[in-house]
Amino acid sequence: MNLINRSIQYILAAETGNTDNVVVGVYGKSDKLEINGTLTIVAADLDKETNFDDLSKKQLFALATKKLPALLQNLAYTNYQFFVQNDTPVRLIAYSDLSNNGIYITLSSTLDQSDFTNKAIESVGYEDVKSAVKTILSQEFPTS
Repeated sequence: MNLINRSIQYILAAETGNTDNVVVGVYGKSDKLEINGTLTIVAADLDKETNFDDLSKKQLFALATKKLPALLQNLAYTNYQFFVQNDTPVRLIAYSDLSNNGIYITLSSTLDQSDFTNKAIESVGYEDVKSAVKTILSQEFPTS
């Protein structure tokens, strides 16, 4: 998946005026997934002897996208919706999100019968949808 940088926001410490953390907006879309997120980069994410003001926006975006695969493993699956053609479900869209300590991610996943090899799409349940989305995420965003 091709991810793009939608925004970079520097958060300055009130006492010193130094950059305390950076919030990076991330967007990506593929055939099966659409992701929107804001990821907070903190000092612990930086190499030693590096501060936020040393880094370009490309480097900050790279730090944010590096965090993404591990974060996607913690998504909460909130809803899914079937799309029907001739009284038969043909696809569904699953909605997922994550909100945790300055990290906000929303994900919509479009699934069809090919994503459910062991049962008909009209009989899939919550756990089937969750498993299918995790499989797609592991292909798009390998963790190792």
